[in-house]
Amino acid sequence: AARPSVLVAALARRIDDYYVDPAVTGAYRAALDNALTRGAFDGLSGDALAAKLKAVLQAAHPDLHLSIYAPGSGLFGKVDDKGQPDLPANSLEAAGWVAEGIAYLRPFAFFGRDIDVERLQKFMDEHSAARALIIDLRHHHGGELREMDVILADVFPVSTDLLTMTTRPAAWERFENKPPTERLSVIARDATMVREMHRAVPRTGGARLATVPVYVLTSRSTASAGEHLALAMKVSGRAVLVGDTTRGAGHYGDQVELADGFSMFIPYGDTVDPKTLKGWEGGGVTPDVATPAKDALDYVLEKLGVPKASSAYPVV
Repeated sequence: AARPSVLVAALARRIDDYYVDPAVTGAYRAALDNALTRGAFDGLSGDALAAKLKAVLQAAHPDLHLSIYAPGSGLFGKVDDKGQPDLPANSLEAAGWVAEGIAYLRPFAFFGRDIDVERLQKFMDEHSAARALIIDLRHHHGGELREMDVILADVFPVSTDLLTMTTRPAAWERFENKPPTERLSVIARDATMVREMHRAVPRTGGARLATVPVYVLTSRSTASAGEHLALAMKVSGRAVLVGDTTRGAGHYGDQVELADGFSMFIPYGDTVDPKTLKGWEGGGVTPDVATPAKDALDYVLEKLGVPKASSAYPVV
């Protein structure tokens, strides 16, 4: 049986150690202690207890990434008996030619699996002669950098600094500490943070779509790593964003265990434009062309001179 006092103590430790903004950890701990004292968790278990813990934390300070999971659950829903999430076999909802010479890509998420990276690389190889590229992020729920690096490698002609990612030191040591690469390396570090630069690096042999127009479609559902890619393409001037302002889930993190089988997604880092020092947490990424998300693809195809009757129009 879950023990609320033990869970609250574990939550407080994780928040103190890892949460992205140390200035709000006190508010989180106070809210948990107050709720525990009031008996707000009494009689609750499983998903109901996880939901209550999350509600208490979100009321103290909203963060779209912070969440609590009951035993057997996680970021992508239920997990198997080995604790592995039941992820979709294919992270791409649609990919192909949406019209003659216009490559279209609609990923659901960037899971970071080898199979997803290989599938995306295959798409880029098969569409390397495109006259335009549309990246549809209107359904994108987040993920990792590996897949977006494949895209970036074929659309940037030279190595380009994109966004900085700042992580709490203890979290960086546990979750993010990897050998530096040209695409991601530490540029600053002290007792309070580790800052890395995410860069676009052209593929060996050169970026094949370096000069073609790129459009990124966004919506209120575009979240997390989808927002990262959208902002990177926008601030670099490499793409035109079309659609609606994104969701505003700017704090990246990872799932970590608590107690009694419960776990949490702890946000431990923030990503910003290094020129303005602004990210998208809470406010989202604003498009260059504001239009209802459902009309974004129509708008882009019209700009590219494609009559509606001659396009493939994938279901959205």
